[in-house]
Amino acid sequence: KPKMAFIQACQGESIAEHDGAQQPSAVEDDGGITTKSSDFIQSYAAFYGQKSFRWTEGKGTWYISALCKIFKENHKKMDVVSMITDVHKEVTNTRSDDLRQQCPRLEHTLR
Repeated sequence: KPKMAFIQACQGESIAEHDGAQQPSAVEDDGGITTKSSDFIQSYAAFYGQKSFRWTEGKGTWYISALCKIFKENHKKMDVVSMITDVHKEVTNTRSDDLRQQCPRLEHTLR
């Protein structure tokens, strides 16, 4: 069973800028020998060096709100990596009133 961590924290001071490029969805191993580092999933609210945001209406952070919504709606029909990918899509497509954007990050060592 994988060990999962969901990290809601800023990773710096900059704000994500959309450049039209796709971000990598995962870092994968070569399926070799099991190590203590195998079978981890880490999902971060923001990419290296970037801020994460919260709703002003008291709904919490963009990331945790999307995470709870997607997992609640899809936990019986989707795998975890697919749900996290959908969370990241929803957060990346969210814009603040002043058009700020947030770009989450996924890392895993699933085999």
